[in-house]
Amino acid sequence: MIRSLFVATLLTLPFASAGGALAQTYPDRPVKMVVPYAPGGQFDIHARALANKMKETLKQTVLIENRPGAATALGTSYVAQSKNDGYTILFAGANAFAVAPHQIKDLGYKVSDFQPISLVSLLPQGLIINTKVIPVSNFAEFVAYVKARPNKFSYGTSGTGGSQHLIGENMKKVFNLDIVQIGYRGTPEVLQELLSGQIGFTIDGVVAYMPKMGDGGPLKTIAVNSNVRLPAVPDAPTFEEMGYPQMTSGSWGAIFAPAGTPRPAVDALRNAILVANNDTEIRDFVIKGGATPTTSTPEELQALIETDSKKWAVMVKLLDVK
Repeated sequence: MIRSLFVATLLTLPFASAGGALAQTYPDRPVKMVVPYAPGGQFDIHARALANKMKETLKQTVLIENRPGAATALGTSYVAQSKNDGYTILFAGANAFAVAPHQIKDLGYKVSDFQPISLVSLLPQGLIINTKVIPVSNFAEFVAYVKARPNKFSYGTSGTGGSQHLIGENMKKVFNLDIVQIGYRGTPEVLQELLSGQIGFTIDGVVAYMPKMGDGGPLKTIAVNSNVRLPAVPDAPTFEEMGYPQMTSGSWGAIFAPAGTPRPAVDALRNAILVANNDTEIRDFVIKGGATPTTSTPEELQALIETDSKKWAVMVKLLDVK
C-alpha cells in the first residue's frame, strides 16, 4: 500500500511542478482583453480603465481588442476558440452569456466554453431621450407624448436581439407604446443617431451620453433600470420607485477566459481585478460612469450566469423578439 501511495505521489509531481512553474511565470507577455462592443461605449470605456490598472499588478500590458457584432456573439466566439493559456480574455456580460444563447441559433460558442474569472461591475441602463425630438422632462410625460404619436418614434440599440432590444420591447408591451427598434453596431453609432434626431431615445449605459447631458445638451436620462438611483444621474428615478418593478433588469460586466485555462492564470487575473476594483481612482471613475464596481469568485459568477439565463429565457419567450 505504501509503495502504491509512493507511485501515485510520483505521478502527480510533474503536474504539480508545472502548475507551480506557471504560477511563478504567468504572465510573461502581454494579455489581450477582447471587448465584443465598439470603441466608445460603456464596456469599452470601463475595459480600458480596468486594463490600465491590471497591468500594474500583472507587470504586463493588457491590450484591448474590440470585436463588435452580432449582439456580442462575434467577439465572444473568437475568445471561445482562442488558446486557453490565459493570454486571451473576454470582458463581456449578461448579453453574451444569459441573453444571446436564447436568441441566436448559430451562436458560435457555448457558455461551457468559458472559465468565469470574476465580476467587474454592475451596469444599469438608462432611458435616454433627445429632448429636441421628444420634448418632455420626466417618464410620465414621455409615455403620454409617445403614446399620442403612434409609430412616430424609434429607439436605438447596440444590436438587434440583445438585452437593450428586449428591455425596449418589454417597455413597449408594459406601456402599450407603438415604437420601432433600430439595431446599430455599438453605442457610438447610437449616440450619433440620437444627437442627429434620427432616433428619439435609447436604453443604454449612461457614460458615453453624459457629455451631451446638462449645460444645454439635448440628452436627458429620465429613468434607470437599477434597484437604486445612480450617482452619475441622481435626478433620474428608477422604474421600481415609479411603480414598475417589471422594468428592473440591470446588466453586469465580467472577465472570462477560455475553458481549461490553468488555475494559476485564473487566480492571477482575478487578483489583478480585485486590486484594480479596490483602487479609489478606478472606483470613482466607474461610479461616475453610471456603474457599480464589484467582484466575485469564479463560482459566484457561474451561479449568476445560471440565474440570469433563466430570467432572460422567460423574457425572450414572452416577447418573442427576433
